[in-house]
Order: sequence, then C-alpha cells, then structure tokens
Amino acid sequence: MLYREVKQKLVADIVSGAVPPGGGLANESELAKRFGVSIGTVRRAVDELVADHILVRQQGRGTFVGKLDKERFMFQFFKIVGRDGSREFPQVKLLSFERSRATQHEAKILDVAAGAAVFRIENALSLQGRTVIHDALVISATRFSRLTKAQFTAREGTIYELYQTAFGVTVVGADEHIRAESASAANAAVLGIPEAAPVLRIERIAFTFAQEPAEYRVSVVNTQDFDYAARLVGPA
Repeated sequence: MLYREVKQKLVADIVSGAVPPGGGLANESELAKRFGVSIGTVRRAVDELVADHILVRQQGRGTFVGKLDKERFMFQFFKIVGRDGSREFPQVKLLSFERSRATQHEAKILDVAAGAAVFRIENALSLQGRTVIHDALVISATRFSRLTKAQFTAREGTIYELYQTAFGVTVVGADEHIRAESASAANAAVLGIPEAAPVLRIERIAFTFAQEPAEYRVSVVNTQDFDYAARLVGPA
C-alpha cells in the first residue's frame, strides 16, 4: 500500500540522519508533493509513526522526530512503579563497565558472531531512595565502537538517548520476557536482600527501526514494594 511506502521513506530519512532526533518534518503538503501521493496517504503514514512513538506531534508547531529523553523512557520503557502507583525516574549508579566477549546465547540475541567483542555494563537503579533494580546490559562493541566508560558515566540523559545522539542508534521497541525467580548472591548483594529472596527477572531485547537488536538487558527487580505495570490497549 502507498502509505507503507511513504512510511518506509520517512523512516529512511530518520535513520540516515536527514531528519535528526528533535528535527521537524516537512509539512504534509510538501511531503505529498515529494512522494507524489495524496495528503491523506502522508497523514496515514505519519499517524502510524506517531503511534509507534517514532514521531511526536506538537500542537501548533508541527511533527518532530521523537527523542529518547526521560519522558519517553518513562512512558515507553520503564514499567516499575510503587505499590501505590507512583512513578519516578530512577537514580542510576554504574557498578561496572568492561569490554568482553559474547557468549553463544548473547551472540545469537545480538546477531553477532560468538566471541565477538561486546560491552558489559552493570547498573543499580534506585527508587524512593532504595536500590530496587540490578541491570546487566550487553551491547555490540562494533555498533558502539567509540563508547567509553567516561562517556557512559557523563551522559546527561537516558542510556537510550546516548545511543541515539552519540551513535545514531534509535531504540523504537523491545521484546520482554518476565518470570519470577530467586535472587542470586550477586543480585542480593546489589539489592540488599537475602540470597534466594523472590525477585522479578525481566529479559529485554531492544530493537532499532530496522528491527535489528541494539541491546540485551537483564533486569532483576525487588518487588517487595514495587510492581511491574503495563497498560494494554485493545479495541474500543
């Protein structure tokens, strides 16, 4: 269908950097003329990209490429809330940053060769003044070849915002698998809970526009006072 072709061309503009994060799209009339389609076709393509959180409409200003800032991170990717439903952006403490080799499991997930160079990053995330999440991230050292510990630590925004602004890697979605398990000794030490205490394990594979894996992340959550909360939207 024509609108899908327009959508693909708009995504190509974003991926190439022709329209950078925070940059504005041309108006619908200009896009319709450029692609040789109707304004309705352009609008449908743009509507889907807005629904995918790739584009953002701002009343009276236009349509812009979405930034992976704190607001979007909280809306789209961070699902841990207080038992009373309260939400806050976590305080993040870097525990380790090292260059290593991908295991077979990690290589399959990241679509790299077994033994390929990767960065392993561990963080402790705090909410309400308590460490609640132990994060372990694995990313390709080829895709993020210029990443340094100093750069990672000094970032002002989210990790995904760093990927986007410094490396041109925009995370647009993720697959998650969630299960209950017992805390390992390492998890327990970070979270300040007894070993084998019940925790929630969230395994996430983050994807780019082209549905390429950008990051493999395992989050272990102390759910004693916190929940995983997601809104499921169905037919009206």
